[in-house]
Amino acid sequence: MGLALSSCLLLASVPAYAADSAAEPNQAVDPNLVISTKEELHIPNNVTLKSITPLDNASITYDHNHGIDWDRNNRQVWGNTQAQQGTTKLDSYTRARFEQLNGSVYGDSGRVWSANQGRSYARSAWENYNALRSGVAKTYYGI
Repeated sequence: MGLALSSCLLLASVPAYAADSAAEPNQAVDPNLVISTKEELHIPNNVTLKSITPLDNASITYDHNHGIDWDRNNRQVWGNTQAQQGTTKLDSYTRARFEQLNGSVYGDSGRVWSANQGRSYARSAWENYNALRSGVAKTYYGI
């Protein structure tokens, strides 16, 4: 009985980590979680690119990678993206930043665009990670 009670007490003292941005304000976020979001863009039917017929969101694929780099207790979120329609590579952007649960943004890279239909690379500013005050690491990408 004493062992079971101490096990329950030990588990109750372990901080909970939120899997997404719906955490309570006093709850720690997972320091290694990156949430990536593809931002849809309305492309008019008359827009074309070289030999491609009108661009269609459904036919565009994205190779998007993301992660967090750590240097002691400092972290930086990064992302990179390559957009393609068929075999033709498209210019695209990537954005990396931290977001507080209250909606405020910090360490934002802004939209970083690719050049010559290449891969786009974005890195947030470094932050000193604090389990109860640091925000959620997020990346965004699109064309």
